Amino acid sequence: MTFRHFLVATTGALVVGTLATLVGGVGLADVPFYTRGEPREAVVVQEMARGGGFVLPLRNGDDVPAKPPVFHWLGLAASRALGRVDQVTTRLPSVVLGVLTVLGVYLTGACVGRIRSGWLAAVALLFAFEWLRAMRTARVDMTLAFFITTALLLFLWIHHRGASALRLVGLWLCLALATLAKGPIGFVLPALIVVVYALVLPAWGEGRGIARRIETMRDVVGSLEPGRGLALVLVLSGGWYFAAWAIHGSEFIVEHVLKENVLRVFDADRLASGHRHGVGYLLGQLALGTLPLALLAPAVAWWLWLERPLDPTRRFLVVWVVTVVALFALPQSKRGVYLLPAYPAAALLMGLTMGPGPEHPGPRRLARAGLVVMAWAGGLLGMLAIAAALGLPLEVLLERILRPRDLAGVRAVLAALGAQRGITLGAGVGVIVAAVWVAREARDAHWLRASVPLVAALLALLGGVVAPAERAIAEQRSLAHFAVAVRARLADSPVQFGASSFDWGLVFHLDRHVPRFTGTLAAAPSPLLVRRADIGAAAGEVRILLASGDGPDAMLLIEPLGTPGRADAGSGGLGAPSGTQAAPVHQEPQGTR
Repeated sequence: MTFRHFLVATTGALVVGTLATLVGGVGLADVPFYTRGEPREAVVVQEMARGGGFVLPLRNGDDVPAKPPVFHWLGLAASRALGRVDQVTTRLPSVVLGVLTVLGVYLTGACVGRIRSGWLAAVALLFAFEWLRAMRTARVDMTLAFFITTALLLFLWIHHRGASALRLVGLWLCLALATLAKGPIGFVLPALIVVVYALVLPAWGEGRGIARRIETMRDVVGSLEPGRGLALVLVLSGGWYFAAWAIHGSEFIVEHVLKENVLRVFDADRLASGHRHGVGYLLGQLALGTLPLALLAPAVAWWLWLERPLDPTRRFLVVWVVTVVALFALPQSKRGVYLLPAYPAAALLMGLTMGPGPEHPGPRRLARAGLVVMAWAGGLLGMLAIAAALGLPLEVLLERILRPRDLAGVRAVLAALGAQRGITLGAGVGVIVAAVWVAREARDAHWLRASVPLVAALLALLGGVVAPAERAIAEQRSLAHFAVAVRARLADSPVQFGASSFDWGLVFHLDRHVPRFTGTLAAAPSPLLVRRADIGAAAGEVRILLASGDGPDAMLLIEPLGTPGRADAGSGGLGAPSGTQAAPVHQEPQGTR
């Protein structure tokens, strides 16, 4: 490598790292938890921070977490470093690991191929819809993807450059940590990818038999020193599993072995996870999750077909992607985010194939068509942003196809975009200008030059439209403000959830254990947190003290009618909340409902 090449590659790494940090980290503090998944993991970090233990602390004092603890350990480290546990510190591990993975993909592409290959791969990965979403989310999926990706990239270096003690230890340590991120899949998936790759390593069509392939597979696996490596994985991950079983016994086995690794595969209906889908769903999620660069995937696939037999690196990447999709097609329970470990390989395939600029006319036509579609889509999104900035009633177009809750979200988004009219207008104009630039480069299918305006358009869209839209939806659906009002109203008084109204977000924001009450609402010994839709026939027997909103999904703070000493502060019971309450929180009349 010449000094000039090194300088350019280093500059590219700085650009990619800065870009990924901005995209992943900016605005995290402005978006409170508003989905079920994030606070469910954040509560575990909260329990660790308050001294509940580091092996597997019980959520809310009585619930065994469903995931191993590496993500939570990282969240705890970030929380301790910043002195608080909130949505920023619990999302920070995903951001950091996502940035590091994008950097790893860039460096691999730049070293194996050209610098432009690394750039295209990094852009394809960073702006993939599912990757970007997981990168800004307090869930375990990005942690799993990082350790699997790092282990497989280390294998690639070992396979082509030779094994060293550092590379081998790093590979097996990543496999152990991947297992501690989301269970046995963290080891099984990368191990299966390596084995399948080794089996297809002899070039296709060379007439070599299965015996030769098995022999090659043994050589490849043997070069990784599997005896010592497996011992390291067993000591680290097996040690945690044993400790968790010793603490929680059969309850741990049911949650981590039966539910997560047996029912999810063979009996999703019994698991009642709501994620039972067919293979077609998974392929559709892969296509949607890799947008917008997925529009170039048909051209890349055609090039790969024309250039077969592939070089060992791209053959490995193809095996990587196909194995991930095939493995996750087997379980009955499926989610698009399960395919996240395939994204780095798919991005590298795109960069290493398109980076050198192959000249086959058929795939170039497909690439041109993909860029044209991107340009038209960008122009449409830019016009919609301008329309929202001008206050046009776009929600009218969606009234007949959206549910009331979703339509309310659209109205909140349009209101937020209208409130920052200048920024939204500027973003819309910027996206249209960039789309015209992309269309111009599409004529010659010049994907490298087109990547510059594409990145500019995506940054404008994310910063000027997507970020304020997400904030608006989060503010509408989050229970953070309601929790502030409940804490002010209750002080240290006990509170419980109605049996069917439990919410992890409220547990996190209240920062206390909130048990479930299984009796009738009118017989509750303390105030209850229930959803309005769950009150039912007990509406005339309870008093509503606070409400998070007006809809059936709104969370209420209630108490039974006739409960003495709670109607006002002067009686020594629950008084009005101190300070100014956020707009979504309502203090309702103290009468019979």
